[in-house]
Amino acid sequence: MRLNKMAKIQSGYISRGKIEAREDGSHFLLQAKNVDGHRLTYVTDALIRFSPSLTRKDRILETGDVLFMARGARNYSLLMREIPDSVLAAACFFVVTVSSDQVLPAYLSWYLNQPPAQNYLSRYSGRGVHMPVVRRSVLENLDVPLPPLEAQKKIAELDALMRQEQQLLDKLAQKRKNLIAMACLKAVRGS
Repeated sequence: MRLNKMAKIQSGYISRGKIEAREDGSHFLLQAKNVDGHRLTYVTDALIRFSPSLTRKDRILETGDVLFMARGARNYSLLMREIPDSVLAAACFFVVTVSSDQVLPAYLSWYLNQPPAQNYLSRYSGRGVHMPVVRRSVLENLDVPLPPLEAQKKIAELDALMRQEQQLLDKLAQKRKNLIAMACLKAVRGS
């Protein structure tokens, strides 16, 4: 099924000028710098607060939305799991909101990161002034296979477990590195 038949795709917040951070701002802005594209995670404690001039096209992020990085050499998606109130995505993202009961947002986010989708997107992406850009029409026309909901749920759960495992392996590697460094420093001091 084509993506535009199962989800609504909107651009992130397009500023009509420079975004000015304000302590008393009414909204937060999720930018590329708040996202780890390799781990497919985001942090919300460093979001800037600002007061945008909203239009009807602007959409506040909600749990279950899928963010798709449309600009740059690496296009990826991530699922909004826990998000504060009044957060807008920056213009570098498309906000994909599932509108069909035949697809789970977590499955869709997973599929957008898989080689078949990535190959399609890279083959049909355009060039911006400075970097590759995935046009909305290209993303909308992506064919997404839809296994039964139970299979989608299991795929999404496996994906979440795999990312959790990677985080634990990263922590273990850092602890091992620290332990080896301390042992080496102890040996240096002991001689």
